[in-house]
This record gives sequence, C-alpha cells and structure tokens, in this order.
Amino acid sequence: NEKYYLKWSQFVKTYLKGKGRLSHLLGTWLEPGDPEFGVWDEADSMIMSWLWDSLDPTISDTCMFLKTAKEIWDSIHKTYSKVRDVAEVYEIKVKTSATKQGSRTLTEYANTLQNLWQELNHYRVFEMKCPKDAATLKIFIEKDWVYDFLASLNPKFDQVRIQILGKEEIPSLEETISLIWAEES
Repeated sequence: NEKYYLKWSQFVKTYLKGKGRLSHLLGTWLEPGDPEFGVWDEADSMIMSWLWDSLDPTISDTCMFLKTAKEIWDSIHKTYSKVRDVAEVYEIKVKTSATKQGSRTLTEYANTLQNLWQELNHYRVFEMKCPKDAATLKIFIEKDWVYDFLASLNPKFDQVRIQILGKEEIPSLEETISLIWAEES
C-alpha cells in the first residue's frame, strides 16, 4: 500500500538490479519473433511471480492478469508512488521541521532525519537540464540538511555546533554527524 510502497519499490529495484533483471521493470523487452524471446519471457514470468509474491494479496489481485513485469510495476507505481504529491511533500516537511533530538540518541535523531530527507527526495522531483545545475542544487539541499540537523540538536552540542558553523565551508551532512559523534564520545 502507499505506506510501504517507497521501501518496497526500493527493495525490488535493488534486488532485480543485483540479479541483472532491472531492465524488465524499465520496459526493455523482446518481441515474440526474437530468437532470445523464450529466455526473456521465462525471466519476465519469474519476475512477475516475485512481484505478486511480494505484494499484499489485495494488491496483487489487482494486477494478476497483466502481461509483463513492467505492466505490473507501472500499475503499482501509478497507484501507490505519490511522486510529486504536494500533500505528501508538505507532510514530510512538517515532520522534518518538528523533529528535534530531545531524548533520542544522536544515532536515532540522525537516522530519523535522514529517512525523512530520503523520502522527501522521492516525492520532490527536480528535473534539471544541466548536470552542473543539478550538482549545485544537490549541494544546496545537503547544506540545508546540515543547518536543519544542527538547529535541532540538544544544547549540550552548542560548542561543536558553533565550531561547525564557524568553518569557512559547511561540511557535508555525514562529516557533520561524524563531528558531533566525536564530541559525544
């Protein structure tokens, strides 16, 4: 369902990529006249079975009679992905803004924010025409994450927060978390 779609789809894509079968979800298929069609069709049938097996029966029933793994994938994606869903983006932004370290360990706090940001990346799609602009936007977004992460840390990290913010260049999120962990130890 829509609650688990994001993690499910990531797992399926990674699994099939590891098996060398991701092309079946991306729409690369062979025509029945192709000499390799039989091998491709068997693999596609196996992937269809994997997809049905991995879904809740109430969901798999809705795509049981589709003809290819790609058709199943596309049907589930259109129904549950919520890509570009403005309300979903808003909800995640609200959760992100409300997330404070509080009684959480540093690891729990960092993981909570990172999970929310990854989810946000799924729903908020930027289509950049220029690779340089895409790289610049990525850096900008990651710096925002560092600011958000630092802003909601507990006061006991004020000293290291000041040191990080005093740097000429803001470190990456991973470097920032590492610096905070070093302070905690």
